[in-house]
Amino acid sequence: MIFVIVLLFIAAPCFAAPPPDAKADGHLHSWFEHQHSLTGDWCCNVADGHILAATEWRSSGDHYEVWIDHVWHAVPTAALRDPRGGPNPTGHAIVWWSKVGREMVIHCFGPGSEF
Repeated sequence: MIFVIVLLFIAAPCFAAPPPDAKADGHLHSWFEHQHSLTGDWCCNVADGHILAATEWRSSGDHYEVWIDHVWHAVPTAALRDPRGGPNPTGHAIVWWSKVGREMVIHCFGPGSEF
C-alpha cells in the first residue's frame, strides 16, 4: 500500500510558474542569451546569469570581486563581459558562474556601472 502511495507522488505532475507579479521579459532574456566574455566565450552557454545586489560585488584595486557562497571571488580579466553585447538593461552587476567539483568558475561578469 505504501508503495502505491509513493508511486502516486512520484508520478504526479509538477507545475511551476513565476510569481503572479512577475512578467516574462523577452528582451531581457534575449540580452542574457547573447552575452560573451572579452575572449569571445558565451556567458550563458555553461552558466545562468545572476543579478547581484550592490553589496555582492566590488572593485578591488585593478580587478573586480563577487560574493558567492559567503566568499569573495576574484573575477578573472578574461571573464569581463564584452561591452559590444549592448548596454546592461538591468542596471545591476551580473555574474555567470558555475562550480566544477569544488572549484568556483566565473565565466562572465559585468559590473553594475558599465566600463
